[in-house]
Amino acid sequence: MALKLQKGMSLIRIHIIACRVFSRELSYYASQSPHIVDITWLPQGLHDTPEKLRQMLKDTLNDLYLQKEKQMLKHWPDCIVLGYGLCSNGIVGLESRDTPLVIPKTDDCIAIFLGSQKRYLDLFQKYNGTYWLNNGWIETAFIPSEEMLDKRYREYVRLYGEENADFLLEQDKLWAYNYNSCGYISSSVYDCPDYPLLAEQIAKHHNWKYCKFEGDNRLIKAMTEGRWNNDEFLICPRDHRVEATYDKSKIHAVPVQRE
Repeated sequence: MALKLQKGMSLIRIHIIACRVFSRELSYYASQSPHIVDITWLPQGLHDTPEKLRQMLKDTLNDLYLQKEKQMLKHWPDCIVLGYGLCSNGIVGLESRDTPLVIPKTDDCIAIFLGSQKRYLDLFQKYNGTYWLNNGWIETAFIPSEEMLDKRYREYVRLYGEENADFLLEQDKLWAYNYNSCGYISSSVYDCPDYPLLAEQIAKHHNWKYCKFEGDNRLIKAMTEGRWNNDEFLICPRDHRVEATYDKSKIHAVPVQRE
């Protein structure tokens, strides 16, 4: 139940389940929110294996309900927000129970960091073949810097021997041929001056063009403030399931028949 405050304001409880790439921005805006916000963090990189992402999200939701059942939670959230976009269909099939699920209508986290799906698509058209980085990716993901590639090579040598390590590292580099640019997204919450320099070095190492873009945290802030308009967020009501639409709306909710 939402708490009633003075002047008619309702204080709601929001539980966010999010990828760790959002840790700095979401943590900041959660601390500034007029509502009560809890966050459960999941590992970065789950979008690479959508089935694993979907299962971890289901497991996290199940764990929340188990805590509720065992009376380990003193307060149940009024809504559960996912800090994910469509993410290779990793959120498709998730079901709300008695609590609405709120999900940004974006392809992935890059659109969220850029402030809108429209801006993401506009930049995608102009800068097709861009490898995106920001503070969250640099801090939580494997990035193709010289240092990290060298670290991976040494690990391959330790595990498989030098000859096999050479082959494996070459295989690891094949994906880089799909890109021609490295785009760094700044953040008004935290923007370490070393990070765009690192992104520029990565671009140089791979013979990519380097571009820097100003980030926009409006969608991240909206997640923590309960400002979810229907154009940019799916509010999946109780007893509904998330499905992909394969159009510009990305996702919608369909009823679930429960026994």
